[in-house]
Amino acid sequence: MITLIGILSWGAVVYATDEIRISVDGKEVHHKTLKGTVEEALTEAGIEVKAHDQVTPGLKSKVKDGMLVVVERAFPVHVVADGDTTTIYTTATNVRGVLKKASLSLGELDRVSPELDAEVEPGCEIRVTRVREELITEKYDIPAKTERKPDSTLNKGQQKVVRQGSPGEGVRQVKVVYEDGKEVSRKTIKEQVVRSPVNRVIAYGTISTISRGGDVIRYRKVIQARATAYGPSAGKYTATGHRVARGVVAVDPRVIPLGSRLYIDGYGYGRALDVGGAIKGNRVDLYFPSDAECHRWGVRYVKVYILQ
Repeated sequence: MITLIGILSWGAVVYATDEIRISVDGKEVHHKTLKGTVEEALTEAGIEVKAHDQVTPGLKSKVKDGMLVVVERAFPVHVVADGDTTTIYTTATNVRGVLKKASLSLGELDRVSPELDAEVEPGCEIRVTRVREELITEKYDIPAKTERKPDSTLNKGQQKVVRQGSPGEGVRQVKVVYEDGKEVSRKTIKEQVVRSPVNRVIAYGTISTISRGGDVIRYRKVIQARATAYGPSAGKYTATGHRVARGVVAVDPRVIPLGSRLYIDGYGYGRALDVGGAIKGNRVDLYFPSDAECHRWGVRYVKVYILQ
């Protein structure tokens, strides 16, 4: 009788045992169990399930003979967004799925790399760039142009300002693009002139002749210069090697080229044949044969005509 009961009990156990298939880490194993739930069966089979792993069907599901239990191991993915790096553990999915797990919403202009539909891999980085556009209105100056007009009342080489002019003002609408809070570009969408500029007007002289002592003198340029006198005590020869004599004029070659023929009001004809350390800009030194003439001349401001 005891033997019969034992045989019947063993048969009942064998009949109650369920055989399930377990797929994990790319391998499939068969496992026989008397456990009631998937969680208990996996523990019995020595398969550890970590917090973020995904088990199908769920751990609390009842064991059924012949069922397939799939264990998907979770792996880390790093999400960089809004100045922070967050590690998300996930099973096989795409970028969109990871962002959903991270509870990250995207703006209309935001950029994501890799693309939303790209499959993620263990340890990969997903970068979210926040993009924002802003329309701003700004004022700007419109520079005035300069007009030059001939004036028959001025000597050639002379000029005067007829009108100072003034800048205009405009308004433009600009689209500014920010990425992660930093400006990366700006584009002008529309411009409007609020006040037109007033051009600066300069008159230039056209008179190229003067009459002195009954002579008509033709010149190509006239300058206003500070004229001083020098005499025999300065030496017998000029810087260009010419012997000093009345009519020798020391000049700044950057203003009056050496060799130029000149006419100086109050002095007469001259030639630019000398230079001097103190002769800079609109300055000339006029040679006089005697110290008395030098004293009489002194220092004067005169017109110097550069002849044709």
